[in-house]
Amino acid sequence: MSQIRLIAIDLDHTLLDAKRHISERNRRALQEAAARDVTIAIATGRTHESALTYALELGIEAPIISYNGAMIRRPHDDEPMRHLRLDADLAAEIVETLVHDMIDFLYFLNGNVYAAKFDRWARRYQVRTGDRAIIAGDIRKFAGAQPTKILMMGTPDATRERYEHFSALYRDRVYCTISLPEYMEILNPEATKATALRWLAHHLGVPIEQTMALGDSLNDLEMVNAAGIGVFMPCADEELRAQADFVPEDQDGGVGESIERFVLQAGATPAAAAVSPGGGD
Repeated sequence: MSQIRLIAIDLDHTLLDAKRHISERNRRALQEAAARDVTIAIATGRTHESALTYALELGIEAPIISYNGAMIRRPHDDEPMRHLRLDADLAAEIVETLVHDMIDFLYFLNGNVYAAKFDRWARRYQVRTGDRAIIAGDIRKFAGAQPTKILMMGTPDATRERYEHFSALYRDRVYCTISLPEYMEILNPEATKATALRWLAHHLGVPIEQTMALGDSLNDLEMVNAAGIGVFMPCADEELRAQADFVPEDQDGGVGESIERFVLQAGATPAAAAVSPGGGD
């Protein structure tokens, strides 16, 4: 039997295809793994509510890691098991900067998504995630609140520049990451998918060596590195793929391909089945 007991899976461009559907190969492999008592956990930058749609579709009962690791919450619970927020003064300072520099952003507070206006960025976010932003006008009115995260939206070049700028400016006071080429996110410094995976594994009594993590973007890197087996999808940047234990060949069915190899194959173990970093690319 496989030693993998917990699998953490990113949503966009990992579990989901370009049309935000779950391929039959992925679905079948996940269901078979669950039947073998492997815990399946979604790990996404999306809100809990957005991720919940796919958890219910798959019949997943395990806690959902959402907001890039800032929240861990069971599918049907009203309250999270773990919730890390930004410092109130720091969040207000960041918002002031974004407003002054006229940067489009979303503000995540108490389960709601707020935007200054319903522009093309807010519309695109809604189409992708199903979360409709509440139009709040001047977001600075939330000064004193502790948002779960702040998400800046822009071109890939602007996103990379903002990531480098805010990472250097705030250093260990916040966690900055890129979840999609157009999204740069700011969170509590402990709110990463990696820390969430470790917390959940400990909560479930699963050694981190018996976990698998699958992703496609920079915000997945620490989680992929932390897991016993780390998988990056074929669409991931080359420097990310180079750090993976395995890279599947099938983009849309890569989750299923990875689970088949490391969990479902008779007699497979992480040591026996592992390939060189970037293998399969």
